[in-house]
Amino acid sequence: MNTLTTVTVTRKGQAVLPLKWRKAFGLQAGGPCDARELNDGKGSLLLTPRKQGRSGASGLLEHLRAQTVSFPPVERHTLPTK
Repeated sequence: MNTLTTVTVTRKGQAVLPLKWRKAFGLQAGGPCDARELNDGKGSLLLTPRKQGRSGASGLLEHLRAQTVSFPPVERHTLPTK
């Protein structure tokens, strides 16, 4: 980093990071970051943006659309209190 930027942290632990840094990592609208303490005696944190995107559900929609057999209808019943 060439320059240091001061970040103000609220009582709830929220902070607004510099726009230049957020644009560089695609976090203009916010997003998750990992914060690690560096233990350098100055209370420094290392912020690392997490990868965004859907990794767990890739291809799920196409798989569900390709299914030919549907679920059987659910048998409905009335509750005894009604």
